[in-house]
Amino acid sequence: ICKRCWSFIAAAVTVLDSALRNEFGYRHLLWVYSGRRGIHCWISHDKTALALTDEQRKAIVGHPEVIKGGAEMVKKVNVRLGTGFGAGPLPPSSRPLVQPQELGGYFTEVILEDKKRFDSDEGTETLLALIPDKNMSAKLRKLWSADPGRSSIKEFADLNVEIVDLGNTQQAKMLRRAQEDIILQYLYPRIDAEVSKHRNHLLKAPFCVHPAAGRVCVPIGPEKADEFGPEKVPTVGGLLYELNLSEQAKAEEGADPLRGDWERTSLKPYVEMLQRHAQELARETRDERQSEFSAEVLVST
Repeated sequence: ICKRCWSFIAAAVTVLDSALRNEFGYRHLLWVYSGRRGIHCWISHDKTALALTDEQRKAIVGHPEVIKGGAEMVKKVNVRLGTGFGAGPLPPSSRPLVQPQELGGYFTEVILEDKKRFDSDEGTETLLALIPDKNMSAKLRKLWSADPGRSSIKEFADLNVEIVDLGNTQQAKMLRRAQEDIILQYLYPRIDAEVSKHRNHLLKAPFCVHPAAGRVCVPIGPEKADEFGPEKVPTVGGLLYELNLSEQAKAEEGADPLRGDWERTSLKPYVEMLQRHAQELARETRDERQSEFSAEVLVST
């Protein structure tokens, strides 16, 4: 996976990390790069999560599902509180996602600027088909036909201008909601349901190696997922080279007995990230045991 396509993974982490924390109450999440073109999430230190059946896992996976329908369907977002185009608002859990600081920002950067999704004639037709107001669709078609090759950024800006001009009317609200649905359709994550719902399916553990790519499966902080570069991930060959250099340096300068070999490699920041995660779990386990002990003392006295 290249850095450009990784933006979709970063957007997925933004959505799912928020949902797992805010809607399901899971606090200790560890995101791990799969070593190739995906990412896995480990829920740590939660007995209820460990006890979930396959059916319960399936329900959790299905809860945030927003995209429904195959390639033959133009409009794939149908989760509004109501039916059809121009229906009611998004469910509360989805409303923050379309804001600029969430998927809205990714949409501008990835879909409009980088992928140029609506630059082509086919892309323009898809965008027009996603606009529920046929009069507005016809108006924009006429505008864009007079200016062939108009960029995706400008086309989406044209739609924004029309919405602003309509003021606080029902038509404007309908078009604004259509915009939100477009953002969700192009960026909301597609979850691998089979991997997520079966307890016997293996996830990539931190620091295992992807057999085909040779990359190490490193942990990733969700707040920095968009800065992550899969092409810069340590590989087995690269680590062997770094360790050989480390051995030479140790022989020349004298080894620090308290310093591990991993600290001299590109794995260092990732190991430290896992250490911080483990320390948080250990601290919470200790606090829970102290609370249980205090409760037992109170009961016995």
